[in-house]
Amino acid sequence: MKNKRLVPLVLFIALGSLSLQAQPISHSKDIKKIATRAQELWQVPAMAVTVVKDGETIFAEGIGKLSIEKNAPKADEYTLFVNASTSKAFTAALLGMMVDRGYVKWTDRVIDHLPDFQLYDPWVTQNYLVKDIMTHKTGFEPQALDAIPALGYGRDDLYSMFRLVRPVTSFRTTYAYCNALYTVAARIVEKYTGLTWEEAIEKFIFQPLEMNHSTTGKDHYFIAANFASGHRLNKTEEGLKVTPRKDREDSYAWLQAVSPAAFVMSNAYDMGQWMKMWLGKGTYQDKQILTEETVNMLFSPQTICSWDNERVVLYAQGWRIEQGVQGKLINHTGLAGGFTAWVVLVPELNLGVSVLMNQGSTTSPQTAIIRQVIDLFRGVESDWISKIYDDYMRPADSRVPKVEEEYIQPLDNKVYMGTYFKEIFGESQVYEKNDTLYLKINDIDAPLRHRNGNTFHFDARDESFDITFHVQDKLDWAVSYTIDFGDDLGSFVRVFK
Repeated sequence: MKNKRLVPLVLFIALGSLSLQAQPISHSKDIKKIATRAQELWQVPAMAVTVVKDGETIFAEGIGKLSIEKNAPKADEYTLFVNASTSKAFTAALLGMMVDRGYVKWTDRVIDHLPDFQLYDPWVTQNYLVKDIMTHKTGFEPQALDAIPALGYGRDDLYSMFRLVRPVTSFRTTYAYCNALYTVAARIVEKYTGLTWEEAIEKFIFQPLEMNHSTTGKDHYFIAANFASGHRLNKTEEGLKVTPRKDREDSYAWLQAVSPAAFVMSNAYDMGQWMKMWLGKGTYQDKQILTEETVNMLFSPQTICSWDNERVVLYAQGWRIEQGVQGKLINHTGLAGGFTAWVVLVPELNLGVSVLMNQGSTTSPQTAIIRQVIDLFRGVESDWISKIYDDYMRPADSRVPKVEEEYIQPLDNKVYMGTYFKEIFGESQVYEKNDTLYLKINDIDAPLRHRNGNTFHFDARDESFDITFHVQDKLDWAVSYTIDFGDDLGSFVRVFK
């Protein structure tokens, strides 16, 4: 009798256990509903949505079409998107592997590994540590050197230009986001692997994690068949308007120059493998990709980014750490070239959520989807989608009218014409054609449009710049010019030949 009574109890416990284990799978319809609602509200052409729970991928789908073209193919779980700045975590992982292999210590000086590394301040150069590279507190203006690739300069040029960037804050005191510094981390990886950054990611991340459909943009941005093309999203008086990006080549120039910060290309299926490794504390299917010590280091907050009454956000190493109303979120956003992304790990729930999109103007849709999915697993009633959409659609605050400057006529064209030189940038030419001044610098040959006094304006790829000539009293020529890059890089000085 005793054993007979135990049978239904054992069956009940077993069935209950199976029910609990299957519970996350029952959320698939809810996840799809959440993603589709956000897609429709923000008119997103395509998205890759991935949810990992308790070591299993429970949702990985491509939703929508590769573009807004009428007959565009449907997205699937292998459709590629540009990961944008969520690529930083890949470079951080590679650098962590160099630490695990004993090539590098986080407390090493960068110049001990890269003797040619140089910043504007000699003391900072001498004391700049490996753990400083990816934390965005070097003392630069935000987005330092981000505009330079528009002039055709590449990754190696950016690395050399750090010595020109005059800091605006003290070293290690102020958060200022910098994509270009990830080229330093990549250079260390390349030194000790003997591989390019692209090859190292393939060998040390994509292959062991079985991310068989992921790649980098250098060789596949233009030729990948199942690739969601980038779009813009604009608010108009008639509502939201989505348009294809027509500047794919221009976007490539920037993405390739800062590729260690922005140019991984992945998909819904593979992002599941990626998140499993991180939630597994560096382990994937019994393979140790990173040591747990290194994972903890990469997740350790280094810099305060922002805070409000709902959350505080800190920067670690290629990851942001948010502590707020939804608990601790290890995450990173991305926005570049017509693509946006958000990847979030929730250790308390053993949950990972990733959303990649080919709508490159706002990360609001990803934020809405992921926060809603997190609350789904928290068992919390909420409507993040409505809240974030309403905030997004709210009219912008009226701007203070700009005070018009007194207009000053330019001097004669001959005053500005000549050859100018700047270290690393090389020689540039200012010349006249059909009574219009032109600037030829690197691979850019652009007309100069007068703005005021000795300041002109020119376009280069997807950027626009002001150029100001400096004319000394009693001289009939400009002695130098500066370009407003957003950073103080110094002057281009006239060369007398």
